[in-house]
Amino acid sequence: MDLAVKKQVLRTFTYGLYAVSCADSGEVNIFTANWLTQVSFDPPLVALSVENGSKSLPMILRSRTFIVNVLRSGSRELAGKLGKSAIQHPDKLKNVEYDIGANGCPILHDAVAWVACNVLRTAKAGDSTLVVAEVTDVGMLAEGTALTMAEAGFKHAG
Repeated sequence: MDLAVKKQVLRTFTYGLYAVSCADSGEVNIFTANWLTQVSFDPPLVALSVENGSKSLPMILRSRTFIVNVLRSGSRELAGKLGKSAIQHPDKLKNVEYDIGANGCPILHDAVAWVACNVLRTAKAGDSTLVVAEVTDVGMLAEGTALTMAEAGFKHAG
């Protein structure tokens, strides 16, 4: 396989950019995710891919909860800030405004909407773990369109 062509082809896939928040033992984190999709209407399920080496994956696996914050179009700077490693940048949430949702995870003030989730199952998927979760609550915070990878100019393809 031609690796340059593979990268070019994978970059044609369309993705949204989301801020996924989690909480465990009094600690919170929020990370930028783009590999997220709805997988079922009944029950309402989403699938999320989380890097194995991240700070957030163990938090999600222990607490079995997370919130997907739908980032608003124009939120490139926030997405970039939240996309930094929490291990390397422990203060990355400084000046990020949020409230704590009913499941204990942060809901961003700047989100268009949010989706609270309970983990049902996980599966190892290469350098990441696929998390399938049931939607337990939702909220609309503002009108507007969601931020996409294309708008942000971010590129992700291995």
